[in-house]
Amino acid sequence: MIVIDGEFTGLDHKKHSLVSLGAVDFFNPENQFYAECRTYEWAEYTQEALNVNGFSVEEIYDDSKQSLEELIESFDAWLKTCSTPQILIGQNPKSDIDFLVESYRRAGIKYPLWHRSLDTHSVVFMKHLQLWKDILIERWMYKINLDESLRFVWIKWWEPRPHNALTGAKCEAEVISRVIYGKKLLKDFEGIDIPDYLL
Repeated sequence: MIVIDGEFTGLDHKKHSLVSLGAVDFFNPENQFYAECRTYEWAEYTQEALNVNGFSVEEIYDDSKQSLEELIESFDAWLKTCSTPQILIGQNPKSDIDFLVESYRRAGIKYPLWHRSLDTHSVVFMKHLQLWKDILIERWMYKINLDESLRFVWIKWWEPRPHNALTGAKCEAEVISRVIYGKKLLKDFEGIDIPDYLL
């Protein structure tokens, strides 16, 4: 399983661009990937997206950064070092996959992964049901975002703002390990206990 998190210049994979990508090989968690790139030439951005990921307009168009194509080439090479079989997992993998597929297309490289994915939201949601625990509801909808998932496994307020793609991938990987196995995964979190209900 490849735990992935991307940061983008907006939500539309057709007109916005990937600006950073983080990933953790779940079954070999010391094998990690992080890279930033400049946007492709005609990509648009929203200030809201930049507020979330912390990049400035100057940074996303910075010519000294590698290109989107170069980032995808290095990520594709990194994937070949990861455990197999491979499936992507993340908090919101559909968005990450949409941007990855589009970025691979722009790079002229065949996308190597299947369309199926797993998401931490579902894993944490089902664990709540299994344990008969209440799920946070906001405006008549269940709310299990990454912050709520982290609180559920006792990693409270750990993910810093603005978002960082590798930090997001690490958080998601740790949540999955604690929920499924009742075990810690990464050194970043080894000082944080696991709640009794997950042991």
